[in-house]
Amino acid sequence: MKKLPKDSPLVFCKAFINRELESNKCSGILSSYWEVMERIIERADELKSAFDELVSKFGYSDKQQNANLWMTLEHIWLSVDYNKEDVIKNRDDYREYVILQKEIIDLSFKLAKKLRRQTELSNYSGIEREDCQFVDDMIHQASEANYLYEHHLGPKMKSLGNKYDSKYWPSRAEVIEAIGNFERQHIEPTHTELPMTVIEGRATDIKDFVLAFDGQFDKHSNDLPEDFKFSNNAMADIINIILDFPPEKMTTPDAIRIVRNRYFSKIIVD
Repeated sequence: MKKLPKDSPLVFCKAFINRELESNKCSGILSSYWEVMERIIERADELKSAFDELVSKFGYSDKQQNANLWMTLEHIWLSVDYNKEDVIKNRDDYREYVILQKEIIDLSFKLAKKLRRQTELSNYSGIEREDCQFVDDMIHQASEANYLYEHHLGPKMKSLGNKYDSKYWPSRAEVIEAIGNFERQHIEPTHTELPMTVIEGRATDIKDFVLAFDGQFDKHSNDLPEDFKFSNNAMADIINIILDFPPEKMTTPDAIRIVRNRYFSKIIVD
């Protein structure tokens, strides 16, 4: 691994990002982030405050020494995903998911009710047809195009179906109803990348970016340091470069401070 220069935080972080970009290009991976990484390198002087804060907190630490600086730098270029268009799409996808979930719950219970009624009519009204479908039949039919099922699980399932009759298996109605019960028990999904204040709020460039960016440091499920936040000055510089704002639209430290004071109880003060 190429040794990084330690002349200054700016030189160190710029070289770090450039090395990552070269590695990604060589491997042909993460191409959607190449452009923003190139922009960060080109405008690295504008991120001096952010780089100073990183090295002040974690030192001139490379990957094998301390992952915090590496993961935070990576978080900076990955945060291009918090642009307004992507946030709007994620918000729309979330809302559609919630609507679908409610419809699935309603439809599954309606279908389960109809299946039960069909079984009653078949059992007590003299209605007969050539064949009946049980749960093991459903599994076989649903897996007809699954090569792995056919060669590994299929024979075992068929053996179980022959060994145990219908009273040992759930009915079709019970299986369908279980889908509705599962969805009803998980009625409030969350989002892996965006906090609910962003998902449920009105789309705005600055607010959504700050909440999404800072929110990742508060999650226990990633490798970002939980005791670190960029200052308002550094955060404004990050947003302006990552979102490539024109001069007339560039945000300010005061705008970042307002968002953080409104939505966070603990913030870093410049």
